[in-house]
Amino acid sequence: MSSRDDPGLVKTLTGDHGSDPRSGRRRTLPQVLFEQAAARPDATYMRVKRQGVWAPVTWSEFARQVRTVAHALARTGVGSGDVVAAISENLPELYLIEYGAQCLGAAATCLYPDASAEELDYILEHSDARVLFAQDQEQVDKALGLPTAGASLSRIVYLESLGLWNYEDARLQGFDAFRDEGANPSEDERRALDDAIAGGRDDAIASLCYTSGTTGRPKGVVQTHRYLLDNAYRLIASFDIPADLGYLSYISPAWAAEQITGIALGLLAPSVVHFGEKPETVQADLREIGPQFLLFTPRQWEMMASGVAAAMLDAGQMRRRLVDWAFDAGARASDSGRSSLRHWLAERLVLRAIRDNLGLKHVIVALSAGSGMSAEVFRRFHAMGVPLRNLYGSTEYGLISAHWGGSFDPATMGRLLRVDADAGEPLQVHVDAGGELKVRGASGFAGYYRDSASTEAVIEEGLFRTGDAVRLGERDELVFLDRVKDLRHLSGDRWFPPQFIENRLRASPYIRDAIAIGNASRPFVTVLVNIDQQIVGRYAETRGIAWSTFADLSQHPEVHGLLRETLREINAQLDEHARAVCFASFPKELDADDEELTRSRKLRRDVIEQRYCALIEAMYAGHDDCPIEVLVRYRDGTTTRVQQRVRVTRVEG
Repeated sequence: MSSRDDPGLVKTLTGDHGSDPRSGRRRTLPQVLFEQAAARPDATYMRVKRQGVWAPVTWSEFARQVRTVAHALARTGVGSGDVVAAISENLPELYLIEYGAQCLGAAATCLYPDASAEELDYILEHSDARVLFAQDQEQVDKALGLPTAGASLSRIVYLESLGLWNYEDARLQGFDAFRDEGANPSEDERRALDDAIAGGRDDAIASLCYTSGTTGRPKGVVQTHRYLLDNAYRLIASFDIPADLGYLSYISPAWAAEQITGIALGLLAPSVVHFGEKPETVQADLREIGPQFLLFTPRQWEMMASGVAAAMLDAGQMRRRLVDWAFDAGARASDSGRSSLRHWLAERLVLRAIRDNLGLKHVIVALSAGSGMSAEVFRRFHAMGVPLRNLYGSTEYGLISAHWGGSFDPATMGRLLRVDADAGEPLQVHVDAGGELKVRGASGFAGYYRDSASTEAVIEEGLFRTGDAVRLGERDELVFLDRVKDLRHLSGDRWFPPQFIENRLRASPYIRDAIAIGNASRPFVTVLVNIDQQIVGRYAETRGIAWSTFADLSQHPEVHGLLRETLREINAQLDEHARAVCFASFPKELDADDEELTRSRKLRRDVIEQRYCALIEAMYAGHDDCPIEVLVRYRDGTTTRVQQRVRVTRVEG
């Protein structure tokens, strides 16, 4: 990787091509799939857990099922240039559906199962999807109730039939019956499918990945076959990923990262892709399979680390001392790069058992992607012996940098990834005078679907504007600061870093989310905190603190004392003007259904600041508390408003 200064730019970095032979070679995903199936027909491609049993699926069997689904889609009228949609958890059927559509030259778009009816309606209408695959009755009900896009769907295929026996809409069909339609194709249909697969182009649309819509309507990011395979190659070439490593698919392909690490990497590496029983069993499934490759969001890594800390709250004093001693030994070994007798003992007495309990015993590649995370969380996992690394990128441009190779600074997002020479030039990033990161090279950005204006707005002289504010570390590693639009200045033109504060707050086992408040009209920083009910609840129980609801717990004086100590530690790392003066704790859990979070648990800053504006004003006015009205949403979708008095606590004094 090379770097240079450039007039008008702070810095320019250029990456390298990879040397691994597992190139996409300008193929489509189905072309790679069927080549792998021909080369390794009896090897295991997928393992699916059903009723407690892991059932293997070979490459040849999976390829046969993909062809069957493709024939069924063709008989519904799906063809080149069309889009099929799915709203579901990460089920193996989604892989069949996506690859099947791609065989025909069509694309797939996936939605998270907790997407609202309004989100589903917009995406179906915008993408002009021909067929919708709905996981269960809940998703079918959303589709049948849509006023516009739902009426234009030619078929609604449900994957799970429970509760749907008496539904009479003519468009409804079970997945097994749908698949059976493609089980006995004619010779003409077989030839047509073979021709479609062979004639596929790597610059064709493979999937549409809709953004979270934090700044307005979601935009459909075009992901071509070249884009997906090039991004998979970046991981292979940079991390030296071996073939046939175990990968746990735990999240819907609505997440761009799952498209890369599951849909694409599973074919190109190839991997053995595992599907657990259901989302609630992810931790148990991790322990059972012990995957070698794991990609989680920062929140999930933080929650896993918090879970270890919570377990220690219930342990006896001697056990806690032993664990603290082992973590210290692990941290020293990680920092020095050398083992010792003390570390050898810590491994056998404590650390190996913790990794095994978390399902991380066999992990070779452990990645955190989606947003920033405190360096302290990385150090905690490194002390456990888990090689956790940061992975940075964007939905539009894919994976850009990561901690790979030898040593790295956990406070950074690492170095530029190696790319596939067949996909394009090496990655090149520019950091302009305002700190914004711009990128070119590799497979590039193919644009927003049916939105040329938004596409043009993010392209500047051939560079894609990421919208991220970064700086370069001492070893030319990218240091993520914040979204450019979220960088904040206090009155007097004094700058402060919201994400720095928020990431370090989330490193605390007691805090699930946090948002730092401040702008040019404010004289100081304030913070809103969302506690982790499970862990803070255990803390309260060990100290005899009585509570009955989340609101009770979040507003308890002793809980605020615990949060205050965390904020004092963070304040010590900041310039005096950037330190938080006071904080309040949300009286309810932040929820994506209430539009306070995106589906990947990123904060919707504007929504929160507007919804809790009275509380924010009270903090700046120096009040000790503030009565607010809280919106509560129940599982059946109904809502109610509750009056709640929220405590305001000063960090110092």
